[in-house]
Amino acid sequence: MPDTPGPTDADGALRLLDVDGSPPGTFGEFEPSGPPLLDRDGRVRLSFSRVDSYRTCPRKFRYAYVDRLPTEPSPHLSFGSSIHGALERFYDRKLPRCPTVDELLGFLYEAWDSTGFRELSRDEQLSWYRHGQDVLRRFHQRAAPGYRLPAATEAWFELPVDGQAVVVGSIDRVDADDDGRLHLVDYKTNRKVKDRGRVAGSLQLSLYALACQHLYGQLPATVSLDFVVPGVEVTARLDELDLDGARAAVLAAAERIRARAFAPTPNRLCSWCDFRAICPAWEGDGPQVLGPAVEHANELRRRLTREVRELRELEAGIAQAADDLDGSD
Repeated sequence: MPDTPGPTDADGALRLLDVDGSPPGTFGEFEPSGPPLLDRDGRVRLSFSRVDSYRTCPRKFRYAYVDRLPTEPSPHLSFGSSIHGALERFYDRKLPRCPTVDELLGFLYEAWDSTGFRELSRDEQLSWYRHGQDVLRRFHQRAAPGYRLPAATEAWFELPVDGQAVVVGSIDRVDADDDGRLHLVDYKTNRKVKDRGRVAGSLQLSLYALACQHLYGQLPATVSLDFVVPGVEVTARLDELDLDGARAAVLAAAERIRARAFAPTPNRLCSWCDFRAICPAWEGDGPQVLGPAVEHANELRRRLTREVRELRELEAGIAQAADDLDGSD
């Protein structure tokens, strides 16, 4: 690779401003270093949501994670991220004192993600926010009596799987009991509660259990899904999980992704799919529906141009200030 990461102009400054007229490869080390989803070791970089998306519909997976087509924000996703953010703050403490209800509601205010609510009326937005407050009040009633600091919140992991894939993600909460055993908790903000059998069969929780072993050197004693909206936590023991099946699911998905097997799989979720209009399994509106993706690409170009200009101006200001300081000696 050349010493400079891309083309330079006469004074040696990196030339990044001609974004529109620059073909792929122009910007050296700033360009993608390999095919989408492959890391430097050639492993397919996955997460539970990516594996689950691929198993549901390979074509939807391709549009979202390979082609990187933008999706529409939704109230449900923003609500979920807001509740997760508030609960992370609730447990991410230095002192073991349980936060008050008012403090928890303040955490919701700080974590509130308004992205998915922008198309809603003010009354609808307030309704969602008050719903979040009610959910957290009920959560506080459940959690406060036995409150204790967890071993970790939002525990980030990168789990290698047989040298073929790496699964990344974060575990919402890792609890440790008095005997040193670990217990994993993942928050869910959908209204429907899964029964114990489905929780035990959760690919996500099995992957999290493997990640726990990778992070802490031990498998968890239990894994749980906390359905915070209805206020129900469902727990499964380690011996109920299919860890070998989880590894196999990741490897199978990675193998087919490498083979670029992205056939559409019509299913009951198609009606809510962001990409239905361009999916060959349906008679959609055709190429013109790519307009939002094209506009997003144009916005990225404009942002890059603006940010590089700001960078150059700041660099010039720093250089001028340094010269002034040298001249004052």
